[in-house]
Amino acid sequence: MHRTDGPVVLTLDYPGFRKEARIDELGLDRHGVRVHELLRAPLPRAVSGAAYAARLLAGLPPQPGPVAAIAAYCASAPLAFEVAAALGGPPPLIVLFDPETTSWDTVTADYRARLAGLGIPPDGQADPVGDRAATTLADDPQRFVDALTGELARLARAALRAAGADEAEVTASATHLLGAYTDWLCHLVAARHARTSGWPGEVLCLTSADSVPSGIARDAGTRAELRLPCDRFELLRSEEARAAVLDALGVAREPYAQEGSGRCPSVSWS
Repeated sequence: MHRTDGPVVLTLDYPGFRKEARIDELGLDRHGVRVHELLRAPLPRAVSGAAYAARLLAGLPPQPGPVAAIAAYCASAPLAFEVAAALGGPPPLIVLFDPETTSWDTVTADYRARLAGLGIPPDGQADPVGDRAATTLADDPQRFVDALTGELARLARAALRAAGADEAEVTASATHLLGAYTDWLCHLVAARHARTSGWPGEVLCLTSADSVPSGIARDAGTRAELRLPCDRFELLRSEEARAAVLDALGVAREPYAQEGSGRCPSVSWS
């Protein structure tokens, strides 16, 4: 039987198919942790970290106790700080798994991959916001999102018509593609415009063996980084990650039994 008085953990793990394991595969709930995923449909269409976090929390049901931690994976990592700040009160623990920050190159590569999926070759891919794209992303994120989504919609409709789709099919397919892309782009842009520096609380950063350090929250009040002996695909189902999170939460668990190790990974706070 699951405990009902365990710590509350809010998670940020972008929905949709991926090959990498997901946060829920850690099985924290089996140890009495009450886990609530914030990134559920409908996703926010906000372009600042603060606004995005506020909309996520607006749909959160009342919690039976204080939130002990915010856990986030990959590109969602910066948003964990905005969610934690919006909660108010004592700062909860922030747990980051293979955290990444959003760069202009990340957004560009993703956009061009969408165009390639429509059959548009790289030499036919125009930059919809011109030479000042990176500056626009930084200074006017809503204009940036509008530019990319508008251009993608135009190109998607043209590609579908060229493939022989009728107008009903064009409308349905383009609407589905654009909706999914707008959700993801807003998530990336909001994460880029999230405040991560100066966090006064604890940050636990768990990284896979093949990950590239992000440097996020280097100035946190207390920070620990633990590189685990697993690849990115297995990080969120590894016993090492589970043990480290439960230890940070102060949750009693079964003795650590990772084959070949026989001990819990050591977390050094600084």
